[in-house]
Amino acid sequence: MNGPAPDPIDRLVVQLDQAINCRALYSATHPNVLRATERMVAALEAACDARHEAAITFLAVGDDVVVGREPLGRGSLYVEQFVHLLTRRGVERLTLARGLTADECRAFVEPFAVGGVPAGSAHVEVGRVKAKVKEGLEAAASHEPLSSRSLDEAREAFTAFRRDGRGGLRRLEDVVWGLIEGLSRATREVIPLAPLKDHDEYTFVHSINVSLLTIAQARAFGIQGDKLHDLGTAALLHDVGKLKIPLEVLNRPGRLEGEQWKIMQGHAELGARHLCGIEGCRPLAVLVAYEHHMRYDGVPSYPQPRQARRPNLVSQLTSISDVFDALCTTRPYSKARPRDVALGVLAERAGTFHDPFLVESFARIVTESGLALGDGS
Repeated sequence: MNGPAPDPIDRLVVQLDQAINCRALYSATHPNVLRATERMVAALEAACDARHEAAITFLAVGDDVVVGREPLGRGSLYVEQFVHLLTRRGVERLTLARGLTADECRAFVEPFAVGGVPAGSAHVEVGRVKAKVKEGLEAAASHEPLSSRSLDEAREAFTAFRRDGRGGLRRLEDVVWGLIEGLSRATREVIPLAPLKDHDEYTFVHSINVSLLTIAQARAFGIQGDKLHDLGTAALLHDVGKLKIPLEVLNRPGRLEGEQWKIMQGHAELGARHLCGIEGCRPLAVLVAYEHHMRYDGVPSYPQPRQARRPNLVSQLTSISDVFDALCTTRPYSKARPRDVALGVLAERAGTFHDPFLVESFARIVTESGLALGDGS
């Protein structure tokens, strides 16, 4: 039995988000971008037909967006991202009129995808743009990564976690509140990642960066407060199982094979078991530690649960952050890759290892931001 047809406004928001995310991932003339903007134009025509109107107007009211007199439902990730996009660009009123062309559509989504101030056209009206986007981007160039003091405090918390799981967990949870506060203080377009100065501290620095990147992804969907903190803590602890992997395996130059690869694959299950034994550890952290290497398409990877399943949303966000930071950092067995190359790898894995929508959203965040990476930016 088929469910109700999607609301035309919801479909328009979905197509708008996808057009923006597609442009963040690909060049302006890429076929995927052209198709995405064509779908957005078609969705606008359908929404105008359904409402018997010549245009659709979105009004940003506080943390909600209203169409006519009805607020958009906030249960969808697409709606959350749309609300966040308008808020971040300072757009309080957006009108899309029937007759919008594909060229106008591409020009409209460009600043939302790669940075800049959204502008109007014959069939697009953008009202009251308050955000000074260029100033934020220029400030990014001079924004310092995480302070040495913050990193030292985080390192001490990791050491305490190794020694005393329960007490150390409380300190790590404080670290995550600090990371959230640091992102809030930074300009809107900056993700201040930690640099890697010593290969021996790779797991620690990688965990910090994965937490920051995952928090940034979640904020783009409007997740805040305690939920954001729980999510950031889970991402911070995703590789805790590697603390139980011998250093000769963890830092081995070259590709792991045979028994050593089996040992490395075991870190996900080891991490989940370890967290299960720590009083006060939230189930989400256990789940992310276990699932962060599982594939989006359900094809067996590792670990392998009894029944194939798709990993939960936070595990998927963490997985994207994990791959990106690993590619952008020099390790004993691989050189750091440029940011564009890392995004290309994620694009190739979209639809198999990762959710395509989440990859597109991540690409937009990274493209807009002035990431202060250790050595791979």
